Amino acid sequence: MPIKITLTEAPEQIDAVLKIRHKVFSEEEQKIPASPDGRILDRFDAYPSTKNLAVLVENEVVGGMRLTLDSKMGLPADEYYDFRSQLPSDYQLMSCGMYCITKPFRSPRIALGLILMASYFAVAHKVSHVIAPVNPDIAKLLKRVGFETLGEEMLEPHTGLTILPMLLDMNNLNDFFFNFTESNRLNNFINSYECVFYRKDEYIIRAGEQADTAYVIIEGEVAVQLPDANESVHIMKQGEVFGELALLTDGVRSADVIAITDIRVMALEKTVFTQHLLHHPEQAMLMLKNIANRLATKTY
Repeated sequence: MPIKITLTEAPEQIDAVLKIRHKVFSEEEQKIPASPDGRILDRFDAYPSTKNLAVLVENEVVGGMRLTLDSKMGLPADEYYDFRSQLPSDYQLMSCGMYCITKPFRSPRIALGLILMASYFAVAHKVSHVIAPVNPDIAKLLKRVGFETLGEEMLEPHTGLTILPMLLDMNNLNDFFFNFTESNRLNNFINSYECVFYRKDEYIIRAGEQADTAYVIIEGEVAVQLPDANESVHIMKQGEVFGELALLTDGVRSADVIAITDIRVMALEKTVFTQHLLHHPEQAMLMLKNIANRLATKTY
């Protein structure tokens, strides 16, 4: 069962994130009083400087995280800790918060995926530092990305939740995903905010389907298999792109692509993919050469 992490755009998806906050914080954890409408939100949710990441399983939202870029209205994290006194004068700041995942889906894999996508959003918006009053349970995962602890655990005055103030200097970002995008000259796909997890043996692409997405492998390996074939014709690894040929031809998928390990991919919708190629012809030529090499060797 694939798990998708995406930046919310549709109103119904944003509303689902507000409901998931209530389900986790009020119903499952019972740490915030229940609200009559079954949602948790504050004034920052109304500002255009705020975006939400959503975790979806079979199109149902099961988790989320709020990302807020700095503005004259300040940041949610300002109300919990004096982060700004520890920053250089030329900072570009973002706050992360409202991290929540329903109990059946809590795992380091999904938590790290949310954190990495938040870092990805920060890179796209030229953020220099990320601040976060976090649940101490995820502090170890944040440290893997490059966050440092600024103080001791404390009680958030409005909700009574235990929080730990943490800071990420983007110069210290330890993120294999961004390293891979830079090394493969794919960082101009920065407007795509959809990360998908597949388990070993799950199908990512099936032959005969109409193509609407290309994929970049962040972690793991896939096997390319022709219809009715008993063995793979090609193995693809971290940094490689697949599914792009059918997008270029407006055709259907010519092969199955199956995860041979647990895998994380970045999904590039057709509009993002084609706009990227139109605006970056040198990368379009590089991609066409890679496709030509695959076709010449009959590996895809």
